[in-house]
Amino acid sequence: MEIKKFFAPFEFKTHDDDEEKGVFEGHAAVFNQPDRMSDIIVPGAFKKSLKKVPANKVKMLREHKTAEMIGVWTEIKEDSKGLFVKGRLLLELQAAQEALVLLKEGVLDSMSIGFQTVVDEFNSKTEVRSLLELNLFEISLVAIPAQAEALVTNVKHVSPEQITTKKDLEKALRNADFSISTSKFIVAGWTPPAPRNGEGGQDELVASLRRATKELKTATGK
Repeated sequence: MEIKKFFAPFEFKTHDDDEEKGVFEGHAAVFNQPDRMSDIIVPGAFKKSLKKVPANKVKMLREHKTAEMIGVWTEIKEDSKGLFVKGRLLLELQAAQEALVLLKEGVLDSMSIGFQTVVDEFNSKTEVRSLLELNLFEISLVAIPAQAEALVTNVKHVSPEQITTKKDLEKALRNADFSISTSKFIVAGWTPPAPRNGEGGQDELVASLRRATKELKTATGK
């Protein structure tokens, strides 16, 4: 089984009705957005899987741990953006109650998918793998989906002159669809590189980001 983190933030909603507490929705994956391995999910990739497996049979986990099933998915479908999901935490479970607290505080603020690739296509020119058909097994709530290389990939297109302060970096991360809490976590451990003219600026920027995300990787075990 493959695990992909496509940095898809979601909206957490609570309701006055006790039966509706713990309900949340958002996108577990987004189409045509490359991950750190230059893989993209194309529209229609989940179509066959969703026909075969109902939403409540796709496992809701925390951090991809099979021992921590925390709820049920009530709706999973493809829309124009990606894989839309709606789920409900089973608050009779202690792990779900803990997850609810973390959701409210914005600690758990992203989703990640576990799946099997059925059909894919590799473009040797662009070195991009398109995931055409997937069997979806589980969707996890995750605290920090960003990995060090993913961060570097997302900011490589930015000129070093555009990121000279922590505020600049946080803005770049938010533009790359990192959540607010993840962006602040990364920025807190980042030291801007010394100003330098000419070649080497991009390398120094990337190196400084690698140092910052080394702490992130260690802290999350990813």
